[in-house]
Amino acid sequence: MTTIKFRLASLAIAAGTLAACTTATIASNPLQARWNGKSAGAFFAAYGPPVSDRPASGGATIYNWRGGFSGGRPCTVELTVSKGYTITTIRAVSDRIDPKGGPTHCEKTLDAG
Repeated sequence: MTTIKFRLASLAIAAGTLAACTTATIASNPLQARWNGKSAGAFFAAYGPPVSDRPASGGATIYNWRGGFSGGRPCTVELTVSKGYTITTIRAVSDRIDPKGGPTHCEKTLDAG
């Protein structure tokens, strides 16, 4: 019986430890593959400052960035940045697909394509 209690306690501690971790989400597109887990400072240094920001849960901040104008139309992305200034998610808000199937405008603009 003691072995079962020990295993359950160990499992509970492991689950709690994993739940406490903050990690970037799993990349589901080239923008996320390129930027999740990277410094927001590096992003903004390379592409310019955000146009707006707002607080998010857990001390995170959501930034809206716009740039890479082409034909008068920009790439617009939303970045969720942790308290430690690490990008946890990035998603295109305004983007254009390549009619030939290549990288999107935002992927090209943000070195993800």
